[in-house]
Amino acid sequence: MTYYEAAIQILRSARCPLTTREVAEQAIETGLIQPRGKTPAATMSAVLYEHLRKDVQLTKLEAPGNRRAKKGSVRWVLRDAEPSS
Repeated sequence: MTYYEAAIQILRSARCPLTTREVAEQAIETGLIQPRGKTPAATMSAVLYEHLRKDVQLTKLEAPGNRRAKKGSVRWVLRDAEPSS
């Protein structure tokens, strides 16, 4: 299974938005991915950002600001599972 397929499966089963690290950790714990490198969360982040424009159901939630996002502040969710405000 690819990192992207694992992320979609994890996000679909999650009841709340997850950070990239949480998505990667859950994918490893459930055996969906077997990372070969030392930074599976960084790989997951790259994959999610790569698919962000391609996949209309994938979205990121972040606090607006004029600087880079702080580590752990971006949360991922699928549009059909997005929490109502």
